[in-house]
Amino acid sequence: MGLLDWRDGRHFDQSQDGARPCTECRVTTPMRSHSGEPVHKVCAEDWNDSHPDAPRYEHDGRDLGTTRYHSDPPVKHRKGSA
Repeated sequence: MGLLDWRDGRHFDQSQDGARPCTECRVTTPMRSHSGEPVHKVCAEDWNDSHPDAPRYEHDGRDLGTTRYHSDPPVKHRKGSA
């Protein structure tokens, strides 16, 4: 699968008590999956690689990973914007 693109700030819990145990390695992390599951990005990437037959998430016909852990959909830029 490769690397996930989690640039959106919603993948980071900035609250004071935002660090929760990763669902994969149990080490605390402020990172969150799209469903809000606490998980390090690298742990999510490892899970995707070890579950190649897991259901896939697609956006505009493009495979973005598994339904559990997937990349953010590409941002569409408007023509003429800076």
